[in-house]
Order: sequence, then C-alpha cells, then structure tokens
Amino acid sequence: MNIASLVLRAHPHQLAGIELAICAIPGAEVHAISHEDGCMIVTAEDTPEQSCADTLMKLQQLDHVMSITLAYEQSDS
Repeated sequence: MNIASLVLRAHPHQLAGIELAICAIPGAEVHAISHEDGCMIVTAEDTPEQSCADTLMKLQQLDHVMSITLAYEQSDS
C-alpha cells in the first residue's frame, strides 16, 4: 500500500470545483482547505483501480491546479 500527503495550490475562487473533482477520484481525499491562499491538504492512496502515482498525476492535471507539493509518502507491503 502506498499513501501520499500533498499540498495542492489553486486560485482561491476555483477551490470548490476542484474539491468536487478530487472527491470523484478513487483514493483521493481532501482534508483541509484554506480559501485565503488557495491551498488544500489532500491525501492519495492506492486503490484496486489505480496506483497512488496515477492519482497524483490526475490531481496535477485537474483544471485550475497551479501546483502540487508532496509533503509525505509511505510505502508498505
């Protein structure tokens, strides 16, 4: 199992739409949102449908996402 925590940055007025898009991605979950600076704390983990790495790529490709910074990653068998 792999899990990663990351900081996602986007334009503050786009956060609601991005949160909905993240909730539709298996293995991704939003834990905190800062509307003042456009940051979200998100986790991604392996699922039967896709790997954590694939989830990270999908998050990066969402409309209006400016950057994703990996904060923590753990791999366990």
